[in-house]
Amino acid sequence: MFLRLRFSFPVVFALLLSVLCTGAAFGADIKGSGDSPLFKRYEGSFIVQYAAGEYDSTVIPLGPTVYEGGRYRFTASEKAEGKTVRILYIAPAGRSALEVFRNYEGELKEKGYEILFFGSQDELGPYDSFAETLYGRDRHYPIPGDEDTKNQHFLSARLTRPAGDVYVTVCAFENHFWGSETKMEKNRTYCRVDIVETKPMEAKMVVVTADEMARGLEVSGKIALYGIFFDTDKTDIKPESKPALEEIAKLLKAFPDLRVLVVGHTDSTGEREYNTGLSRRRAESVVRYLGKQYGIASARLIPAGVGMLAPVASNRTEEGRAKNRRVELVEF
Repeated sequence: MFLRLRFSFPVVFALLLSVLCTGAAFGADIKGSGDSPLFKRYEGSFIVQYAAGEYDSTVIPLGPTVYEGGRYRFTASEKAEGKTVRILYIAPAGRSALEVFRNYEGELKEKGYEILFFGSQDELGPYDSFAETLYGRDRHYPIPGDEDTKNQHFLSARLTRPAGDVYVTVCAFENHFWGSETKMEKNRTYCRVDIVETKPMEAKMVVVTADEMARGLEVSGKIALYGIFFDTDKTDIKPESKPALEEIAKLLKAFPDLRVLVVGHTDSTGEREYNTGLSRRRAESVVRYLGKQYGIASARLIPAGVGMLAPVASNRTEEGRAKNRRVELVEF
């Protein structure tokens, strides 16, 4: 039985709604597109889909898909945030997906990238689950074809550099399916390349002082803090969080009877259950830090995580998502 899933595609990066060239031959890049300066194309290819943004979140698969709990998911993955370019190329006629893929793999290795994960055809997961889970289900998403003709190759890679790590994902496939839903040429090789230059968000939130925390707790029973930072999908507290944590310690030492919930919040990027667990683990990191560095008794601090369930702004914009990523102190 040939199974196809339905996934919604992120609105922020509506890459697959880009206008495609029409006709039997592709002879030029679509208007407004271009290669990333970090990564060149396979010679003779043309861009047929393109999107770029200054800051967004991208899933980086680190393993194949498996079917669990009524849906497909990656066995391992992480998220990368930063300047992002998403490009779909069509390769010259007669080029196989494996040939194109090997050229991109060689280019990455030559530039010093570490290959994080790679796989081909059924190594990636059953049916089209890998491409659908990663790219979403839309009329222009990569369709490798049925089990007899599927020829699909994927890798994820990372380049470590002082200015911020760069993540690249490459998916090369031969399109053996033709229909109005794909708008792709049959029996041609396509290559989807996503490039993410990670960088920290500009720290535009002012550190809340201990006195301001005390007033906020007195008035509303809670206070939102934006000066505690974590890397994407990580729970280790970054060094630039120290000023905010010092103010929390001052507050707790000034009011020795005060007890608070330390509540982690995330934006809506990613899965709900995962974000809930991540936000709780981050809250636990804050509690451990305050205990180890400032001697705050753990009985006065209860960690909790609500993930994306209590937004204070719209998750449709990066500004709103930044406001939703926070730690709150709640008096109890």
